Amino acid sequence: MRNNWITIWDNTQEARLVYASESIADYLGWEPEDVIGREGYDLFHPGDHNSIRKVHLTNVYNEKMCSMVSYRTLAKDGSYVHVETIIHYCHDILIGSNYVYDEDSLDHKVRANSVDEVFVCLPDGTLQLAGAWNDRQEHMQNSLNIENVWKNNRLLLSQERRFCLILNRFSESLNIVYVSKLAIELVSLDTAKAIGTSLYQYVQEKDAPSLESQIDLAKEHGMVVRLRFDWLIDREKGLSEPVEAIASSTDDGIVMVFRLSPRLFMDE
Repeated sequence: MRNNWITIWDNTQEARLVYASESIADYLGWEPEDVIGREGYDLFHPGDHNSIRKVHLTNVYNEKMCSMVSYRTLAKDGSYVHVETIIHYCHDILIGSNYVYDEDSLDHKVRANSVDEVFVCLPDGTLQLAGAWNDRQEHMQNSLNIENVWKNNRLLLSQERRFCLILNRFSESLNIVYVSKLAIELVSLDTAKAIGTSLYQYVQEKDAPSLESQIDLAKEHGMVVRLRFDWLIDREKGLSEPVEAIASSTDDGIVMVFRLSPRLFMDE
């Protein structure tokens, strides 16, 4: 897998960049520090703004765990590069796995078949929704506007609480290199102490083989995979919290977004 990087935007109507992985320099020419703090829309092609705004509003309004959008983004030399981004909505941020667009590649087709929705920003300024979309869904897209979602840049919507990780894809133990702030509230994961620890430290032995096989699938083609396991909070005391996760992969790391999963109780 090549031609990819990670970006994180804040959850505002401007979608300001708060993180970019190093490989953005290889494909867009920007160093991470060049883009951090900038509005995402500063880097999108003006002809794609209306379409991306619709995707942005829909992802925030529906708290989409994984959708994919193809569009044009600004390179440092002033040209525009056609890219596709898998967007994971994560409460206070949106985190994206980005790839240089190649419609005919196997990796693109695998990604498109593994996300919940696929959006395409067409050159004429219209937005195409891939797959079998009904009129009601398309109407919901068109009726959304900023006033439904933000007021004075404050989010108006009630949100599911989620956290995300970025993992080192080249370490067998999947070491954690980034943690979002809600991890401590949801699974008692101290964001400072967690950096450098292995994801498997928080996974029961019975769940580890399944998690490993799913992560390997994500690594191979950058596809999205879905996971469910009990997050170990205290191994010695046997304390855990069931979680659901969605993951995608780039060469700069594996992106995972987590939410709490309802506990299932069996009748005695």
